[in-house]
Amino acid sequence: MSMLNIHAAALNSKVASYHEFLARFSKTKKVVYGFVEGKEDPCFYRGFIDHFIPDDWEIELWPAGNRDQVFQIHRDLDWRRFPKKRVCFFVDRDLSDLIPEKLSSDTNIYVTDKYSIENSIVNRGTCRRILIEVFGFSDVSHEEMDQVCDQFEIEFELFLVAMIPIMARILFWRRTAANANLNNINISKMFSVENGSVVFDRSATAESYRTKYIHSSVGITFDPSIDISLANAEFCKASTYRKFVRGKYVLWFLINFCKSIHESAASFFSACVKPPKMKVSISATNAVMIIGNRARVPQSLRRFITGNFCAYIEQKDA
Repeated sequence: MSMLNIHAAALNSKVASYHEFLARFSKTKKVVYGFVEGKEDPCFYRGFIDHFIPDDWEIELWPAGNRDQVFQIHRDLDWRRFPKKRVCFFVDRDLSDLIPEKLSSDTNIYVTDKYSIENSIVNRGTCRRILIEVFGFSDVSHEEMDQVCDQFEIEFELFLVAMIPIMARILFWRRTAANANLNNINISKMFSVENGSVVFDRSATAESYRTKYIHSSVGITFDPSIDISLANAEFCKASTYRKFVRGKYVLWFLINFCKSIHESAASFFSACVKPPKMKVSISATNAVMIIGNRARVPQSLRRFITGNFCAYIEQKDA
């Protein structure tokens, strides 16, 4: 899909979401409302919000298409009519801190701490829960599971560092307003995870291949004269890369790390002679729903929900 088609689809999504919200908004129903960017985002945010609001209250979320459309809806709404604490907006920080670009700000706008919400939930604790609750490692020893989670942290760091040159290119594209559809980049074409270890060729030839591959994937002609050393340095400074590798890429790593542990179960867990039966199949298409339900709510999001939705509900129920 071309970038023009993507923008058109986002605009259509925004219009549909906006009008559906206006049609469904009720002053009397026990419902709070929110707008998110993409179609997968409600899977994350609905589960998080449900942890905090009372059982007799509901949350309705609408994907607007992208971050700009979320902000546009915020600007279009008549805030004399809608309580701000009842209608909230959830967007990704993306690379805005590095570009830099100023994002819309308000008490009812939540901006993720890192690149996206995925970056805040891909961690050791989530890895443990996915291995136990999805991949079936419920009967293994705690000590062996700790060792596997230790390995996750080590390999995750290696993966994030390896992603620096790729993210530096993406940062350059964002700064120059290049039309790059990042969804066309397939991380599996450049990396794999085998036996719990991230695998990729570290040679200069392989690095050149990865650079040319991402350019061809997004439809941008590779120009070898472009120097991205400054962008590389920015990602390395103060471990910025730990916050700003694209969320879909870190989610890819979590899924494939867990799959590799499952495939080599006997190598990691003494109680396993073969991979245990999985509780549910997991892939890129359903990972958001499965992982989102098993992740801890980021502290910043916890404060945002309690300061807005919960504060509004307490006032209405008083």
